[in-house]
Amino acid sequence: MNNQFDLIIIGDSKEGNQLLTNIASANTGIKIAFISRDFKRKTSHEFLSVDYIKEEVVFTDYKNRLFGCYLKSGLRLYATHLVFAVGQKYAPFMLENKKVPNVFNTAVDIPKEAKDLQAIVLGHTTEDIKLTLEVAKKYRHVYLCSKPIELEGTERQLKKLAEAKNVVVLPNTQLVGLSTQRGNLKTVELDNYSTITCSAIFVKTATKPDTSCVSKKLIKCDDLGYLETDRYAESTLVPKCFAIGTCAQRNTKRTVANLTEKILNNFGGPNNVNS
Repeated sequence: MNNQFDLIIIGDSKEGNQLLTNIASANTGIKIAFISRDFKRKTSHEFLSVDYIKEEVVFTDYKNRLFGCYLKSGLRLYATHLVFAVGQKYAPFMLENKKVPNVFNTAVDIPKEAKDLQAIVLGHTTEDIKLTLEVAKKYRHVYLCSKPIELEGTERQLKKLAEAKNVVVLPNTQLVGLSTQRGNLKTVELDNYSTITCSAIFVKTATKPDTSCVSKKLIKCDDLGYLETDRYAESTLVPKCFAIGTCAQRNTKRTVANLTEKILNNFGGPNNVNS
């Protein structure tokens, strides 16, 4: 393997995949390394200038105008541009029950028949309440199980939650067991000794992004662990080092488009690389 690339993208996130597609399809002359511990999304090998590397990045640095990525295997890759798209760490419940069907951390892939089913959301933060309200639009009944008695939602969120006729809030309640039948989630057992017939469990990712491989010499983190970037998603410390998606402070629909344009312009614009 040639260890020299034009661009390294770390993280199999939605934003990382979109950036990869945008840049590779715009100009195959840009050599890209796409690195992730697991590739959960469908990846395309039609772009010959993309190397998919299933490994863990343990450390990154910047020397002699090149970004270096140390992989767990001991291999080291270099590039002139580096993008972190690593996303967030999964909540402990997601890790412990990753083999259980119908456990989700997003409301995107909700089946059409959900309007006749029941679901549970675990959590108490503003993000958890937001997820609950999204799930409630699709499911017949939704139970929000919260460890604390008080929810941390905004006044507007709490009002919407109270007005939602198909949402039941269960404060000071934890899930202690679950059962499946024919490969599908059947019931959940709560620590208040009640059992609920349930077709899906939703739990958000942890609030701290998975940025263990990010060197502080490249990008600073805020108090919550998000990578600090400007409005164009560029690092505040080292040029040509970027962060996009849920690991970054700013995560907007325009971020990937802005970053695509910026990187392509660094290489002379679309279809002009090495010309």
